[in-house]
Amino acid sequence: MSEMADRIEVITDLLMGAAYADGSLEGREEATVRRLLGELLDGAALPAETDARIAGFDRKAFDLDAAAAHFRADSPERKRKLLELVVAVRDADDVFDTDEDDYMTSLARALDMQPEEYADLALEIQELRTSLSDVRRSMPPVLLTARKNRG
Repeated sequence: MSEMADRIEVITDLLMGAAYADGSLEGREEATVRRLLGELLDGAALPAETDARIAGFDRKAFDLDAAAAHFRADSPERKRKLLELVVAVRDADDVFDTDEDDYMTSLARALDMQPEEYADLALEIQELRTSLSDVRRSMPPVLLTARKNRG
């Protein structure tokens, strides 16, 4: 059995948190969560408790810091593996979403990881946000006003 399988409930919560990070759960994200958990259990069927935990996950009640606390004392390699699982869920729906990447970064910080330990997993979001900000600043005021009135 995997080295993290003993904390499968907490890992389930962390992965479901990643799946819901953008505010919705896509079928591919849930399928990825189930596949990854199965791999952690060396291909065994997910226990009924894990199925129930996935089905009943309450993203509003989920506490990222409390879940991360279970892994803070782990080796950098184990923390990295946990982040890689979260990234697999983040990337499952093939949609670029800053909220999903922010979730991964928040988890890394909650695990007391240094930015250089996970920088290669993060999307180039800051660069993108800066570019979007530059584009907004260069838009004529009439377009910005029209955009605000629609939203």
